[in-house]
Amino acid sequence: MSRTGLPTTRLLVPLLGACILLLAAGHVAVDGDVLAYELVEVSILLVFAAAVFYVGYRVDAGGFGRPSVWRILAASLGAGAVIGGLSGVYLLGRLLTGEPISEGWFVLMIGWSLGVSGGAVVGFVLEELRREQEAQALMTKRLAILQRVLRHNIRNEVTILSGIGNDAAESTDDPELAERLETMTDHVDRVYQLSEKSQLLSDLWKTTEVLPVDLAAVTRQEVSRFRDAHPDVVVTTSLPEEALVQSHESGYVAIREALQNAAEHNATEGLNVSVSIEEAGDETLLHVVDDGSSIPEAELDVLAQSEELPLQHLTGLGLWVIYWVLELSGGDVEFENRDPSGVRVTMRFEQA
Repeated sequence: MSRTGLPTTRLLVPLLGACILLLAAGHVAVDGDVLAYELVEVSILLVFAAAVFYVGYRVDAGGFGRPSVWRILAASLGAGAVIGGLSGVYLLGRLLTGEPISEGWFVLMIGWSLGVSGGAVVGFVLEELRREQEAQALMTKRLAILQRVLRHNIRNEVTILSGIGNDAAESTDDPELAERLETMTDHVDRVYQLSEKSQLLSDLWKTTEVLPVDLAAVTRQEVSRFRDAHPDVVVTTSLPEEALVQSHESGYVAIREALQNAAEHNATEGLNVSVSIEEAGDETLLHVVDDGSSIPEAELDVLAQSEELPLQHLTGLGLWVIYWVLELSGGDVEFENRDPSGVRVTMRFEQA
C-alpha cells in the first residue's frame, strides 16, 4: 500500500501547479481583452506554476517521504491562504472606501498563486535542510559508535601486545632481540596514543561554544603540569598577570599538546622550552618554542593546506588537535621551524 500511496502523495505538489495553470486558462477564457494582452497578464501565473512544478520534480527525484511531502503542501497552502487573504483584504479596503476595483478576481488569483509557489519553494528548502540535519545526526551517531568500538578494541589489543612484548624483552638474553621487542612495544604504545587522541577529538567536536578565558592562568596551569611530568626539560615563561581571550572550552588542550609534542619528539634531557604571551592589536599571541628537532616540511605543507592527502599526511594527531582547537576558538595557529633547529608554535586568540 505504501509503495502505491507515496507516488500519489508526491503528485499533490504538481497538482497545485496545475491549479495555477487552470486559473490562468480560466482568466484568458473569461476576460474579454485582446488575447495577446491576456497572455501577458497571465505570464506571471505561468512563472508561479513553473516554480511549483519544479518543486514537485525535485520532491519526486529526491525521494522525499510522505511526511516531508505533507509538510511542503502545508507550507504551500498556508502561504497561499495568507497571501490570498491579504489580497482579499486589499480589495475589501478599496471597496469600503469606494475606490475603483479593476479585475479583482485576477488580483486574488495572483495573491493565492504567489503564496502557493513561494510556500512550496520555502517548504522544499526547509525539508532539504531537515534531511541534511537528520543525515548529519545519523552519521555522527554512527561515527561515535564506530569510534567507541574501535577505541575499546584497540585498547584491549594494545594492552595484550604490550604486555607480551615487555615480558619477552625481559626474558630474552639476546640484546638485539630485546631492542627489537622494545621498538615493537614503542610502536604499539603509539597506536594506543592515537586511539586516545581520536577520543579527544571526538570530545572537542561535541560543542562549538566559545567562552572568555584567562589564557595566562590556563597557561600557568599547563606549564606546571608539564614540569611535573618532564622534570628534565628546562621551561622558561614570560606571562602577564591576565590575558582574557575568546576560546573554546578545550583551549587548554592546545597548550598541553604543544608542550607534549616538544617532549615526545625530542630527548627531554637538555631540551629547552619557552612559553610567552603577547598582545598584537586585537589579538593575543601564545608562543611555545623549543630547541629540539624540526617538523618535516611535508607535514608543514599538510597543515598549510588544512587537509591530508594520500601521499601527504601527518604521523600523528597532536598537531591536528592544536589546529582544530584554535579553529574552534575562532583563532588560528602557525607552526614554524627555527634555525638551526627547533619549532615555534604561535597560537592566535581573539581578545575577550
